[in-house]
Amino acid sequence: MAPFSPIVTSYEAILALSSRMYDAAQAGDWDTVSDLQGSYLEQVEHLRQLDHEASFSDAERMRRYQLLDRILTYDARIRDLAVPQLKKLGDMLTSSRRQVELASAYGAMA
Repeated sequence: MAPFSPIVTSYEAILALSSRMYDAAQAGDWDTVSDLQGSYLEQVEHLRQLDHEASFSDAERMRRYQLLDRILTYDARIRDLAVPQLKKLGDMLTSSRRQVELASAYGAMA
């Protein structure tokens, strides 16, 4: 069987990054998620620049569909893990802002 097109190869790279991002998110390693996101976005940009007018075999079309389905699944799972963390961060920022406002309004209490 001939190797897949560069487009399919690019989807495979995106899937690998998605998997690593999900593993890091599950571990609560948001710094790694953020680092991997940079590589993910670079790979997506690379994919955009490829020739999408080329014809694909049925096998390539099926593989692209499978890869995209798995990428979207990881994306949803990462989002499910990130949303509560973002809410927690937002709550912390709101609390800190209120403390600063109170300190400013009433002066620092000793």
